[in-house]
Amino acid sequence: MGLFDEQLTEVKRFLSEARRAGGVREFRAFSTPAWPAESSLVLEEDTAIELGNPQTVSLSLLLWTGGHAVEDGLISLVGPDVGESGELSLPFAQVLMVRGSFEDEYESYQALRDAVYDTRLSGFMVRTRPSKHSLWCRVAREALEQGFSLRYLGAAFVKRLKEVPSASGVEVLFVTSSLDDVERLSGAAAEARRIIEAMMKMYEEKSFDCETCEYRDVCDGVMELKKIREKLAGEKAV
Repeated sequence: MGLFDEQLTEVKRFLSEARRAGGVREFRAFSTPAWPAESSLVLEEDTAIELGNPQTVSLSLLLWTGGHAVEDGLISLVGPDVGESGELSLPFAQVLMVRGSFEDEYESYQALRDAVYDTRLSGFMVRTRPSKHSLWCRVAREALEQGFSLRYLGAAFVKRLKEVPSASGVEVLFVTSSLDDVERLSGAAAEARRIIEAMMKMYEEKSFDCETCEYRDVCDGVMELKKIREKLAGEKAV
């Protein structure tokens, strides 16, 4: 069992249903040319399209696993790409799934999170709200004219995340199709957020009083969190 088995199953179920409905396009990271990498400030007047504007809905989900099915290099897109919709703003879900060997969950989370934050592409600006696992992206008009698409972003995530020593496979899912489709993944995102928060509290506060902990219900339902607690409690007692 892994920390995010239930959430990964939910994401895979969403993808399977979208495939059956003919609503998924798939790309391969390893056959996608690299887009220029650099931090960009995209002003409103230079913006062609926004993803996850606060007036709509967005979510960012980072999941890792030791054994759950992750198809390395696969980029799936549900909904229009940034140059196809004709809209100025789209709802947005970004789901990153990483397979590997994660003996220290805390260090693994930090390394994977930092790899995501360090992924920067020319003409693409991201504002994140880590506490809510949401993001707000802008694509510059010039970048769109030069052919920027979410395929390039997905390939950049695959490359960057696979630079983390413990990672052996990365799969990416983007959703721009509708508010309802993004909201369908919000339950998995909320559950993952609480799992991460519970893990961070155990590692950083070294407090194991389950009776008064606000994450007791989370730990009761996730075996891997119980194992982490037992390990850290044992180390503290030494």
